[in-house]
Amino acid sequence: MNNELLHHLEQRINGAVEEIQTLRQRISELEMQNYELSEERDELKTQLNEVGEKHSNWENSLSNMLNRLNQLDHN
Repeated sequence: MNNELLHHLEQRINGAVEEIQTLRQRISELEMQNYELSEERDELKTQLNEVGEKHSNWENSLSNMLNRLNQLDHN
């Protein structure tokens, strides 16, 4: 009886150890995915900021040109 109980407990412990190893592997995979997504997010933020800056510069240039045209019309 004791041997059966010990064998059963050993099987449960081995199963738990395997599950822990599987979970650790999954955690590692998710951490890597999180890192990659963070890198991608940062790159996209940079690109978005650059596009916003170009858009702002374009609007300023257009506004300056319109102001010059208006000045020419009033002269």
